[in-house]
Amino acid sequence: MKTDIIISFLNENAKRFYEIKQFSDKPGIYALFFYGHGFPITNCPVSNSDIIYIGKTEKSQQSRDADTHFSSGKTGSSTIRKSFGSLLRTSLNLTPVPRGEADIVAGRLSAFKFSEESEEKLTKWMIQNLGLSFFEYDKTPYDIDVLETQLIEKLNPVLNIDRKNPFNPFAPFIKQERKKAASIAHKETHQLSTQNQKAERTILPHNFTHISNLSMVHKYEDIWRQALPDIIRAMGSTNAVISLDPNAFNKVGNRKSYAFNLEFSNGVVANNIGGSAVARDLARLLIKDNSFQTLAKGKHIKMNLDKYFDLSTRIH
Repeated sequence: MKTDIIISFLNENAKRFYEIKQFSDKPGIYALFFYGHGFPITNCPVSNSDIIYIGKTEKSQQSRDADTHFSSGKTGSSTIRKSFGSLLRTSLNLTPVPRGEADIVAGRLSAFKFSEESEEKLTKWMIQNLGLSFFEYDKTPYDIDVLETQLIEKLNPVLNIDRKNPFNPFAPFIKQERKKAASIAHKETHQLSTQNQKAERTILPHNFTHISNLSMVHKYEDIWRQALPDIIRAMGSTNAVISLDPNAFNKVGNRKSYAFNLEFSNGVVANNIGGSAVARDLARLLIKDNSFQTLAKGKHIKMNLDKYFDLSTRIH
């Protein structure tokens, strides 16, 4: 099918977002339209009802448009939300924040979203100012990608800023604004982390009934830092158990289970703990601790936190 026919279809079937009653459950190509007054890029020739973005979905329009692009809290998974949020950051007073702890640990400094209140503001603006059209294209992922590329090359939409639209004159500015938002998000994270490290800490018994100044960055570190002396002392025996206070963890987390298995071989983490922030924070502190490294030299250590918040250690 010729791209001109598909573009005509997309234009003829465009609706404001709030007018759409049902989203397609098929794969395909979607077009994003601007229906507002004053596009948020100075000297950008976008008029009312212009196509500003072409995207694809290999699952469904429901999953990509309704459940991601126009859904609060999904900026971390939506290039459209990232771009508009960055462009509207000042005018809507939006607050960029890190997308998640995994990105902080991995050093992914370009990943960000917005605070809960800001996400709602952004969604409201998008619903009021944008529209959609969808062309069902139930083909292979390769075929869908080829069609998306052809449409982007034909239309040169202002919000398509990746390699498929190399001649977009506004791409550098949009990328710059996104970089600013990401920088602000991770600057706040760095400040919290620095404040947390400088704060005075009181080493408490291992029941930890009163814990304060817990940062959102490596948020379990304060708990483990205060527990560390007891953990190291308990490692003097070959099979030690420390009972921890659940309230300390529940103050800073919202997890169904905090349980984990953590293994060290010669002082280095020997198992996959990527899915447990609780284990990662403990491992981070232990690796830096000289007493632990002395104990762990030439040994295999298994640590387990069970659902009752009992931390057991076995040294082989």
